[in-house]
Amino acid sequence: MDPRASALDRAILSFIGRYAAARPPDGEFGALALRLFEHQVRHNPAYRKFCEGRGVRSGRVRDWRGIPAMPASGFRELKVAAFPASRARKVFWTSGTTAAARGRHFLDTLKLYEASLVPPFERALLPDGASCRFFILIAPPREAPHSSLSHMMGVVARRFSRAAARYSIRGGRSLFDALARDLGRERRPVMLLATAFSLKAFLDHLASHHRKLVLPRGSRLFETGGFKGRAAEVSKTRLYRMTARLLGIPSAWCVSEYGMTELSSQFYDAVAGRPATRRRSMRGPAWTRTLVIDPATGREAPHGRTGLLRHFDLANRGSVIAVDTEDLGRRAPGGGFELLGRVPASERRGCSLAYEELTAR
Repeated sequence: MDPRASALDRAILSFIGRYAAARPPDGEFGALALRLFEHQVRHNPAYRKFCEGRGVRSGRVRDWRGIPAMPASGFRELKVAAFPASRARKVFWTSGTTAAARGRHFLDTLKLYEASLVPPFERALLPDGASCRFFILIAPPREAPHSSLSHMMGVVARRFSRAAARYSIRGGRSLFDALARDLGRERRPVMLLATAFSLKAFLDHLASHHRKLVLPRGSRLFETGGFKGRAAEVSKTRLYRMTARLLGIPSAWCVSEYGMTELSSQFYDAVAGRPATRRRSMRGPAWTRTLVIDPATGREAPHGRTGLLRHFDLANRGSVIAVDTEDLGRRAPGGGFELLGRVPASERRGCSLAYEELTAR
C-alpha cells in the first residue's frame, strides 16, 4: 500500500477511535475530509476527471461542503478507486436489476470498513450490553462474497453473537420453518437481523401457519433495505406492528439501518429499547456528514425541504469521500435526516431487492 494511503488510514482509524461515542468539532472533521479529498483527486483517475469536468482542481476546495460528490451511478460506469483496481482486496457489488447495472466498490483494505461499522452498530443495537444470539435472514458471507451487507453480518456476528449465528437464507432458499423452531427454543434475548423483504416474508409465513412466537424479553430487530422492488410494500409502522404481534418484539426494540454499497459507514434511526419518536430520523457516526441537496440548484436545500441525500464518509479512503445518492430525504428537526424513499425514475436496487431476486430464482 502507498505510504501516504497508510498514513491516511492511521489518521482515519484514530479519528474513529476517538469519536466512536462523541461528535468531533466540525473543524477537525473538515481538516481530515479535505486531506482525504486531496489524496483521492491525486490517486483516483476517475474522480480527478470528474472533478476537473466541474472546474474543481486540487487545492481549490476550502470547505468540506464544497468537495464534489460522485453520483452513485458513477460506481456502475467507472472504476472509482484511489489505487490500482487490480490490487483490490475486496469488491462489493450493488444489487441492481442486471449484472451490467451493478456498481462496484473497490477496497484495498477492510480495516476502515470494519472499524467504521462496529461502534454505530453496538451503540444502536446493543446499548445495554446484552448477550444475544443472532438469527440472520440474510445470505451468509461465503454465499454472497460481493455483498457488503453479508460481509457486515459476518463481522457483527463474530464480534457480538452470544453463540454461533444462525443464517436462515441458504442456497437461495428461505428456511423459515427451521427459523421458527429455533427461535421458539430460545430462552435468552435474541437479535433478528433481516432486510425488510425477508422479514415481511418470514412474518407472512408465520401468519399463514397461524403461528405466533413470544421471543424472550429484550429481544430486538435489525432491519434494513426498505421496499425497493416488485413485492408488495408495507409501511414501516405496519411492519413493526406485525413484528410485535407475531414475534413479541415491541417497536421500541426495532432499529432500522440505512447503508449503501458505495459507502463504508451506516446510519441508524433509533436505539434499541428506547422509545422512538413518531418521525424517526437517520443518524450517522462522527466520521460522516449528510447534506440535503436541491436538485434544481445543486445547493443545500433549506431546512425542512425535500432533496437528494449527499453523504460524506471518511472511511471511504479507497474510493471517494462524497457520494450523491438517488435517495430522497430532508433534514430532521432534532438532527440527522428523514429518509423518504427514492427518486421515482431511479433504478430499483438495494439490500431488500437482493433478497427478492434471490428467492425468486
